[in-house]
Amino acid sequence: METNELVILSRKYLNGTASDGEKNALLQWYNAYSEEELTAILTVAPHEDEASLEARMLQRLHAVTGTGTTTRIHTMRRTITKVAAAAVIIGAMAGAWLLWKNSRTATPAIAKVQTGTNAVLVLDDGTEVQLDSSQHGVVSQQGNTVVSKSASTLSYQQQNNKETAVRYNTLKTPRGGQFRLVLPDGTSVWLNAASSITYPTAFTGKERKVSITGEAYFEVAASAEHTFTVTANNTDILVLGTRFNVNAYEEEKFTSTTLVQGAVLVRGKTQAQHLLPGQQALVTATDLQLVKQADVSAAIAWKNGFFSFKDADVPAVMRELARWYNVDIIYSGGIPDGSFTGEMSRTLTLPQVAELMRTTRIHMSITNGGKSITVTPE
Repeated sequence: METNELVILSRKYLNGTASDGEKNALLQWYNAYSEEELTAILTVAPHEDEASLEARMLQRLHAVTGTGTTTRIHTMRRTITKVAAAAVIIGAMAGAWLLWKNSRTATPAIAKVQTGTNAVLVLDDGTEVQLDSSQHGVVSQQGNTVVSKSASTLSYQQQNNKETAVRYNTLKTPRGGQFRLVLPDGTSVWLNAASSITYPTAFTGKERKVSITGEAYFEVAASAEHTFTVTANNTDILVLGTRFNVNAYEEEKFTSTTLVQGAVLVRGKTQAQHLLPGQQALVTATDLQLVKQADVSAAIAWKNGFFSFKDADVPAVMRELARWYNVDIIYSGGIPDGSFTGEMSRTLTLPQVAELMRTTRIHMSITNGGKSITVTPE
């Protein structure tokens, strides 16, 4: 396999566009290494610069693939460190790469890949409808609105514009669940794990209002005559038509709104801020902070099937794992110091994640019959 082909296929794998044949080709390349060789590739020698690391990677690639090409390896992100640059290439085959940083060392970790979705729809009268991946067809008819389900998407369709009664539904995802909702106006909403959205079954006036808990990504259908408002904790987000992410988990320090496209007005209790694409608002009960250059890809990584961390401490990482894998976190011997940077596929099983963490100097064991994770320092 030519080196430039390897890089292209690695990127396609991470983007989820690789074919089965391409995945097999990457897997064959990956399996050609022993664990010792992988460790050697991903370990930076003392005083080694980026050019030397790249040359060493190429030399090993040539030996395995039987090619003498001198094509340069271009990393996916210019800002990542030398160690992570190597880990991205190998991690593409593994489905995950993490860089653990503490006062002593920086260690990359890899893991090979192999997870689901359920939700609950609460109707206006309190009836609960269990939604699973096998359901298809009409779920409910409420007034002039038909509610139907296909795969992991719930859709609302108004039969006409004569609806007068206002009915509210709530869609809830459990830990480990994820769901897409299409509102009556065509707005799409993706709900992350342990989240909910409350909304009218038909939009009857000039305002479109919904409220969420947890995390959701919105693609709001444009309408100059009908404003769209999202309420989350102590935050209101006002839009006309745009794409943005809202993280409003109660256990997080901020309610964060990250703008992908368009424009929004974020309003806290005491302040308001217009956002431009690529910006983020962090709101607390007493404050609103503007991040002018936010990591948008990291904010919406969950929607694309990844965990994404940038200098995230251990509790922040474990909160995300707890929500997705439906486990409780127990710390034994104190909370380890340090931070994580990197990406990890949400299709990894919990044992695979535990193995990945162990290679980053964090010992994570599955306890209580799979209901909890016990974290201990090295």
